[in-house]
Amino acid sequence: MNKSESKLADLTYEQAFSELEQIVEILESTQKPLDETMQLYERGQLLVKYCSALLEQADLRIRQLNPNSGSVETGD
Repeated sequence: MNKSESKLADLTYEQAFSELEQIVEILESTQKPLDETMQLYERGQLLVKYCSALLEQADLRIRQLNPNSGSVETGD
């Protein structure tokens, strides 16, 4: 199994983002057959959703660890 076929759940954020960057570079720099282009595009879309979900989870965790960080103190 190559990198582009690996399961998303097995990837760290950094690995997924790196793979996404590689896909973008390939799509921007080379002419591929339509079928291969569509496969790369679909994989890229999955990676975008996966990375976004990981970032949302991290944001939620940070907010849980720092519940007062989102509130603004007025000093009254």
